[in-house]
Amino acid sequence: MMEWFALTSSDDSAIGQRRQLGAALRSFRKEAGMDRDAAAELIEITGPTLTRKERGENKFKRQEVEILARAYGINRDELDVLLELAREARAGTKRGEFPLFLPVKDRAFLELERDEAIEILAVTLSAIPLYFQTEEYMRTLWLSNGDLQTSERVDELVRLRRSRQQVVSKAGAPKIRAIIHEFALRLPVGGPEVMRRQLLSLAQACDLPNVEIQVQPISAGAYPGIDSTFYALRFASGPASDMVQVHGHSEAFYRDRPAATEPYMVEWDRRKVAALNLPASKALILDAAADFGT
Repeated sequence: MMEWFALTSSDDSAIGQRRQLGAALRSFRKEAGMDRDAAAELIEITGPTLTRKERGENKFKRQEVEILARAYGINRDELDVLLELAREARAGTKRGEFPLFLPVKDRAFLELERDEAIEILAVTLSAIPLYFQTEEYMRTLWLSNGDLQTSERVDELVRLRRSRQQVVSKAGAPKIRAIIHEFALRLPVGGPEVMRRQLLSLAQACDLPNVEIQVQPISAGAYPGIDSTFYALRFASGPASDMVQVHGHSEAFYRDRPAATEPYMVEWDRRKVAALNLPASKALILDAAADFGT
């Protein structure tokens, strides 16, 4: 039996919080341009020990978090979230839910997505999964979402998303499995030409060895989790450490405890069974692309 099945729910929560805290601090350190050994020296530990802490293997002390926060230029609100994660990691309990949008949680998710996830699950309804979006497609989404984003802000968002997309083709890339509703293939985001190029690019992604894309056809009618859009990360340490990012209108919130992530995994399994198989899904993507070319 794998080791993680012996963990208690309290252990599961603590592991998840340690991993997120370490990932967020690693991200802040990189942004501050500080190397590992210099940061470790600030809190009087070795570089390898800091690596273990950033991976969630060892706990951070409150004082260590505060010292590193000052060195990395972390603001007070973000520090409060980091300290709460540290408290939860030590106590092995969780004191309520985080707000719907929280930069520290976003930062932790992106860091874990890039460096530690061994499998990524994507479920979308009306948009192509972010890992496979072309630049012109994603720009149209941000410019048309009603938030009146400036061109500078859209440029920043594009750079971030393009950076996230590197996880698809990096060395040792995780398995990426996506289930897309056919509605996302038919919605003319950016007009026919933009959409045709997007769908041809998506069809090419179907041939990548680490990518599986399935489509839920409109003809199938209602299906499990009909209004859900989420991304889930799975790690080598097992299902107890799953993390789910759930998307709303313009926000994302997170689930990181087994009781909270399991419903999304059950929904994933049900939708996978209801979707077309891989060859039929690719064929439908190409069919939709051809429709935009006429």
